Amino acid sequence: MMKHHKLLWLMAGLAFSVPALAEVKIGFVDVRAAVTESKTGKQFRAEMDTYIKNKQASLKKEEDKLTNLKQTLEKEGLTLSDAQKQQKQKDFQEKVQGLRKMAGDADRELRQKEADFNKQTMDKVRVIANDLAKSEKLSLILIVGREGVLYSEEGMDLTAKVVEKLDSGAGKSGKK
Repeated sequence: MMKHHKLLWLMAGLAFSVPALAEVKIGFVDVRAAVTESKTGKQFRAEMDTYIKNKQASLKKEEDKLTNLKQTLEKEGLTLSDAQKQQKQKDFQEKVQGLRKMAGDADRELRQKEADFNKQTMDKVRVIANDLAKSEKLSLILIVGREGVLYSEEGMDLTAKVVEKLDSGAGKSGKK
């Protein structure tokens, strides 16, 4: 008897909750795709590619100098005193450490630029998503990757709309 009452209550609860669930509209955005497809994302990627090439060229130039210096040290090593050899080796090691520091600094700077860009872009995407939720009367917008969605109804993927709004300059606080 108790099982029947529980079952009746469960069925009644489900019957009343189904209409509420039917009104929930959900959208999703593939933020990575939105950023990489947007003009801003493409421009940032081009700037970072140029930055990386310039840093690599600069590091290569310094590396070549060190290679030449090492060859010179090996040639001169036969004619130098032990004290001179030690000093030249010490100078060489300091320059190697300087090159490593330069490479590390460039890597940190690159990661910081990417983090700053991602934060600024995500802030814009949040504003755009908020505006889209209101205009499309959505209850929820999820952040997903393409592989995260197995099926969705037409119109639930808001990625193209986010790209369009990013390209139009939307997403700045107060601007639509």
